[in-house]
Amino acid sequence: MKQLTCAQMGGPATCNAMISGNTPEEMIANGMKHLNEAHPDMIEGMKTMPKEMGDKWMAEFRKTWTATPDK
Repeated sequence: MKQLTCAQMGGPATCNAMISGNTPEEMIANGMKHLNEAHPDMIEGMKTMPKEMGDKWMAEFRKTWTATPDK
């Protein structure tokens, strides 16, 4: 299992909530659940995000996921 903070995943810089997952997909799902509960305003912004920005985020997240040690 790996853990990142909400901020490390692209959430608000001040949010240190820990998001965990056994796979990148699980961590993203858990991160989305956290965003829905704690930062619903970010969800609205994501809905209008250009596809290219989402693709860039995914590429960066996969690099971060790979570099993050298991806990």
